[in-house]
Amino acid sequence: MAVPSNAERRFELRLAPSADGGDWGFEVAETTGGRAIPVAEVPAARAARYRGDVLAAVTADGYGAAAVGPRRQRPFNLTAEPGVRLALAVAALAPVRRADRRAAIAAGLAAMAAEEAFYWYARCVGPSGTRARRALRLLLAED
Repeated sequence: MAVPSNAERRFELRLAPSADGGDWGFEVAETTGGRAIPVAEVPAARAARYRGDVLAAVTADGYGAAAVGPRRQRPFNLTAEPGVRLALAVAALAPVRRADRRAAIAAGLAAMAAEEAFYWYARCVGPSGTRARRALRLLLAED
């Protein structure tokens, strides 16, 4: 893996083990120019629904799937696209309870082009992020 420049947008994925050490939650932070901005935090109790997204982001950047586990101490250094997709999945899926809507939204996020994912990420973390997240959910899973 190449060493990123200070101006390059990257994401840092930190796994947080549960109290008993058998499970893990995670935190995603956007790192640009040496500073980290927290984007998402998912406790171990809710992390199971995002396991596929975490594995996809980690393996897209060349890490092995076996590296994901509660004993991992070092953070994963993700490039922009996998980091954006993971942060977008957490933002879009967090309030959704129905399994069919969750599946439709996850499929829509996976089918997005990289440029579209970057657009929606910028909208969702911006000043009107709540409205943008709702619009994204309605776009991907009409109900």
